[in-house]
Amino acid sequence: MTATNPPLALDAVLDLFQMEEVHDGDVLARYVAAHPQFALQLIDFSRLIATPDTEDEGGLTATEQSRVDAAWITHQAARPKAATDADPLARLSGDVGKALAVKLGVPRQVITCIREHPVLASSVPTPLTRELSVALGVPQPHVIAAMARPPAGMAATRSYKSDGPPGSVAQTTFEQVLTDAGVSEADRVRLMADG
Repeated sequence: MTATNPPLALDAVLDLFQMEEVHDGDVLARYVAAHPQFALQLIDFSRLIATPDTEDEGGLTATEQSRVDAAWITHQAARPKAATDADPLARLSGDVGKALAVKLGVPRQVITCIREHPVLASSVPTPLTRELSVALGVPQPHVIAAMARPPAGMAATRSYKSDGPPGSVAQTTFEQVLTDAGVSEADRVRLMADG
């Protein structure tokens, strides 16, 4: 009785082929004849071994670097604009919102309410829209137009812990926002003064 060797796995055949001193057509033909089930893999592997390594240790030439830079600039220009570009009120978070709240003498929740759009644009006094314009660095008509728009994608940027998804918030007047925030009567009169 003769002992038969179990068939080799693909990895073992490729390892044996790689360890050959020469990887010419004769060696490849011998391996393909011995392991016909791996013929395609052996041919691909022999091509891979025959391909010289082309690792360039040098940096890019000036021409190559300028092409890379030009492609990167084109890529950056083609990408979608951030939400803060589309909605200037989105910039009222962080230090900008905090500084504006201090300047106006209101709680930060008032600034947050303006940022999230539930305030009716027509109810906000002109001096306040002027202050928003200065704080955001955009023209006053852009601030008013941004306030008049419904919030875009608010549910995607915030997380909520509730049984259902958040519904749309009804718009309210600026004076009501001040009242809900606990702003004193004197400060409300000062902020609501139109002139």
